[in-house]
Amino acid sequence: MSGGLAKKLILIGFDGGNPPFIEKFTKEGRLPNISRIMKEGVYSESLPVMPCDTPTNWCTIATGAWTGTHGITSFHIHLPGEPLDKVHFSVRSYWSKAEFLWDAAERVGKKTVAIMWPVSFPPTCKSGVFIDGTGPGDPQWRLGHSVIFTTRPVGHRADRPVTLLKAEGWKNLPESYSQPLETVIDVSGRAATVWTEKGWESLQTGSSENLGGPSIKHYVLVVDSGGSGYDKVIIAREKDAAEPLAVLRPREWSGWIYEKLERRISEVERRFDFRELPTGIFEGYFKYKLIDLSSDASKFVLFRTDIFMASQWAYPESLTKEIIKNVGPFIEGLELAQPTIAYGDWETYFESIDMQVDWQIRAAKYLTEKYNPDLLFVQIHTQDAINHQLSRAIDEGNPEYDPEAAKIAWERFARTYEDVDELVGGIVEGCSDEETLIVLLSDHGAVPVYKLSWVGVALMRSGLLTYAKDPETGKTIIDWSKTKAYPWRTYIFVNLKGREPNGIVEPEDYDKVREEILQAIYSLNDPETGECPIALAVRKEDAAILGQWGERVGDVIYYLKPGYTDVDLDRNQAVNLPLEKLRELRDVEPSKQICAHHQFLPTVTYGGMSIKAVFIMSGPGVKKGYRRRTPIWQVDVAPTIAYALGMPAPAQCDGKVVYDFFE
Repeated sequence: MSGGLAKKLILIGFDGGNPPFIEKFTKEGRLPNISRIMKEGVYSESLPVMPCDTPTNWCTIATGAWTGTHGITSFHIHLPGEPLDKVHFSVRSYWSKAEFLWDAAERVGKKTVAIMWPVSFPPTCKSGVFIDGTGPGDPQWRLGHSVIFTTRPVGHRADRPVTLLKAEGWKNLPESYSQPLETVIDVSGRAATVWTEKGWESLQTGSSENLGGPSIKHYVLVVDSGGSGYDKVIIAREKDAAEPLAVLRPREWSGWIYEKLERRISEVERRFDFRELPTGIFEGYFKYKLIDLSSDASKFVLFRTDIFMASQWAYPESLTKEIIKNVGPFIEGLELAQPTIAYGDWETYFESIDMQVDWQIRAAKYLTEKYNPDLLFVQIHTQDAINHQLSRAIDEGNPEYDPEAAKIAWERFARTYEDVDELVGGIVEGCSDEETLIVLLSDHGAVPVYKLSWVGVALMRSGLLTYAKDPETGKTIIDWSKTKAYPWRTYIFVNLKGREPNGIVEPEDYDKVREEILQAIYSLNDPETGECPIALAVRKEDAAILGQWGERVGDVIYYLKPGYTDVDLDRNQAVNLPLEKLRELRDVEPSKQICAHHQFLPTVTYGGMSIKAVFIMSGPGVKKGYRRRTPIWQVDVAPTIAYALGMPAPAQCDGKVVYDFFE
């Protein structure tokens, strides 16, 4: 251990940040704070570890460990000895087999504050302060995901249909030039939902299993206050307009509204092993926004944000009430706004991320002033969210490319990066001094995708993967008695006898089956281009050069060429299709996805975007105005930071110090 150039660290991460975008927007002068840090320090691209996704790389950044070392293999991990289709949700610290930077810092007497850093929950050190630490949109602190109450035809899973009727039984009715109308909404509905590379994914279908007890109802009164049509909404717990929770006109937000709800754990959450989810009765808070109200009230759209718990998201737990009082209620994942995802409501999107950025700046300042941490970690998910919405729109190679639509999309991307620049400026100004090392980085980038190519098609064709129809339910199931290979994310597992509960492949046939797998997936063919969508497929032992080893990675590992994706069907989603339709799948189909990143090699560039990540650093002893010619690896971040702080690297760190960053 040497170095010791800086006394403190501020590390700000922005999920999905893309190097070409940083280059473009800094040149345009739209990111003054990030530009200043680049000029005063070093800039480099960084290669994500594989799979190139959120939990894997935020864990690597904080540990300096390859995927094979820390064991966070994408959003879900498979453990040996369990059924091949059983997985565990991985965005939790206890699944990491590697020590984190904050653990190494604690050993030498340094204190950490971490705000919304994925895979930092539950906290692994006693002296630190941790806010959240799960993943984007995680159910851990939510009593309900956001919904849209609307009179328009239901077109999205977040929609809740309402009907406006003649108002009756209200006390203290305000003046209304038209007949007052009313509806009642149940605010407490919740589905088990999580954000992944595919976007919002429901973990169950049908009615919610998570909330028990009586439903929470709010009464909504719609009035015409000025004689020009309906223009105001009053929301109350009872039919009394003099006791409103909110009074809203179109495009207005309410304040925070508090309610108590009973939370239960759903069967699906148990199946995906969401451990330590709270159960019982909890106070939660949320906001409303009246997105739209037509003058004749035929169109009514009311957005309710996620319902966040008013407890448990801070460590030490005593901090929760203190932060709510002095900073404001904890919020996370507001960039995943359902009105934007479902209906392209970008006004609500930018208002939401403005709230998110403002809260994080205030939280960082407050906790820095109170605890004076040696290490401050802050992470925001805005870039990844917008990548999943707009990546195709800016791709000039898109067959449906529209220059005007691209111009609008570029402006929305720029606005999102400007929010991150504001986050950087606010935290650096409020929390740093001349002895602070400042690091800005992303975990991975993203590229647009257009075509679905799922390796399961080739495995089925070669007799290595077999599906059947459940005779009782009629649903599609895996026939383990005939299945030799099972795909999950970028891995293919051999159904090996003696290792897997339903194993049928004899150990002596292991290598033979892996060769059959390789030949099968390399036979995939895109009839439009004549190319194979597979960029690389290797045996497990040959993937060590890619950081892939250990019991949690597959027996065969594969990556796709840019433009293709398997997100539509990976992670056992094939069983959601009727058996007949599953068997009709072709090697290449149109994809519903807009962008992807996990299934690509980290060097990929495509459609004006990149899988590579961003790394920017400035501070004591750091070169000024230095641009590195070749990318670093994400495993190099932790040891480089540790060197600059004069502290030991995490115990299982695989990376190296990037000495050319320093004077």
